[in-house]
Amino acid sequence: MSPTAKRRLHLWYGIALAVLTAAVGVLFAAQAADLYFSGAGYSRELVTERLTSPAVAVPFWLWIAAIVAGGILTLLFPPEKKAIKRIPDDRKTALRLLSLAGEGESEEYRAAKAAVEKEGRARKIVWLSCFAVLAVCAAVALAFVFNFAAYPNVEDYPIEEPNAAVYAAILMLVRSVLPCAAVAFLAALGATLYDAFSAKRILPQVKLLLKEGGRKPADAAEAKQAAFDRPLVLLIVRLAVLAAAIALIAWGIANGGMGDVLAKAIAICTECIGLG
Repeated sequence: MSPTAKRRLHLWYGIALAVLTAAVGVLFAAQAADLYFSGAGYSRELVTERLTSPAVAVPFWLWIAAIVAGGILTLLFPPEKKAIKRIPDDRKTALRLLSLAGEGESEEYRAAKAAVEKEGRARKIVWLSCFAVLAVCAAVALAFVFNFAAYPNVEDYPIEEPNAAVYAAILMLVRSVLPCAAVAFLAALGATLYDAFSAKRILPQVKLLLKEGGRKPADAAEAKQAAFDRPLVLLIVRLAVLAAAIALIAWGIANGGMGDVLAKAIAICTECIGLG
């Protein structure tokens, strides 16, 4: 088989598998939604009945067969190996060149240096503003989460609806926390996009600095970069993350959260997924 035919075969197989995967996912989601809105609840018997029905089982096993066929197709007609191209990172390139640039006295050098410093100040303001927005959003979200008095009271709901209070609490948290998460995400996205745009804009100026000022001595460039490459800094960060993880795990065990997670995991496996 020619390389062109082989590429077309893999392309059409990938498209067919993607469409089939999306169809099976939509079918599973529709079955789960139908069970939820029907009011029957999730149980091993109901889930087994839905999954073994022809409307679900046939597309699912076709999907499994397509995956197996893809493995056989790869063995018989292996795709061409392509070298992975690294996406250029303008920010890292600019910082690396800036650390190598020496001092110059020309007008072009001073103008380029002023432009780089101005862009650096603007970048700091953008990221500080982003961190401030993230801090405010986190504080507001935590205030809603830990405001236990605002949670619905189980006694206010009928006995025949034992999960109604839980659903009401979840909806309250979604309405309260989701806007904070959306604002924080948009702030982080905006700062990241500005950072990329800023790096692309100052890269020509940094190259001009390197051209007009020449290169620094090797020792000076390495000494400036050594602060970011010290193993001690990396070790401190790792130990801090490890200590925070251990503290949160201990807190969860102490307040009974481990038992709640275990009970929910057992309920999911036996009622929703249908295991056990």
